[in-house]
Amino acid sequence: MIRRIILAVIANSVALYLVDYFLGNLCLVSTTVTSCPAKPETNILIFVLAGIVLGLLNTFVKPILKLISMPITFLTAGLFMFVVNGIVFGLLVWLVNTLDLETVKIFVFGSNVWLTYIYAAVILGIFNILTHWLVRR
Repeated sequence: MIRRIILAVIANSVALYLVDYFLGNLCLVSTTVTSCPAKPETNILIFVLAGIVLGLLNTFVKPILKLISMPITFLTAGLFMFVVNGIVFGLLVWLVNTLDLETVKIFVFGSNVWLTYIYAAVILGIFNILTHWLVRR
């Protein structure tokens, strides 16, 4: 069980690194900035702490959201899960910024923040599918 938790934290941390890398208007930083630099200096602790918070959200909050949204998910043939994952990512951003974990901040810039959350959810989902597939093999 401990091995699965460690693997989940590592997978979430790598997935958050990929989200940070691919989305230009999203930054995981260790200091408070007013604009998103091209590539801010980050260390691995930022991604590990955010990965732990994401793992906790996926464990406790996401099943409740799945249960509540089950009729809509059924009607949309599962596509509403991208919205649920976007909500979970939005909660991650809010929680990390509210808890002030070792000055870890997640900044999302731009006019369409929720679209960025959906894009991040798609990247996280694809990476999680690949991770689960590799672990099963």
